[in-house]
Amino acid sequence: MKRLRAHIDELETLMKAKGYDGHFLCNSAHPGKLKDSMYAHLLETFQGQTHVPQFYLTTYSHWKDEERPHVRCDFKMKYDPWLGFRVDKMEVTRANRFGTIKRVELRPNKNEDVPTCEKANALVGQKKRSLKL
Repeated sequence: MKRLRAHIDELETLMKAKGYDGHFLCNSAHPGKLKDSMYAHLLETFQGQTHVPQFYLTTYSHWKDEERPHVRCDFKMKYDPWLGFRVDKMEVTRANRFGTIKRVELRPNKNEDVPTCEKANALVGQKKRSLKL
């Protein structure tokens, strides 16, 4: 259990360094800061199992209000008791209240390859059109 806590701390440090410092959801439940959300999810998970199955972490990397487009980042997480948490897949989705505008899927080789919050927003950002005269 001590190793699991250390792995959660490592993941939280990495995500904060990448700019993902807002609120998260674990498997669409347990809203809160990353550490609180993960502890609540793992507490529920360990009620019937002894290992950590794959799960999704979700956060918004860009949000102004419901009228404007937002960017949601979904991280498919895997856990290894010796290596810690690993981002297996990342989906970056730009959407508005009417639906998805653009979606990009990334498969980082290691956690350090996860793009920063700003780069993720740029991957699905609006293309700036120049004025043609």
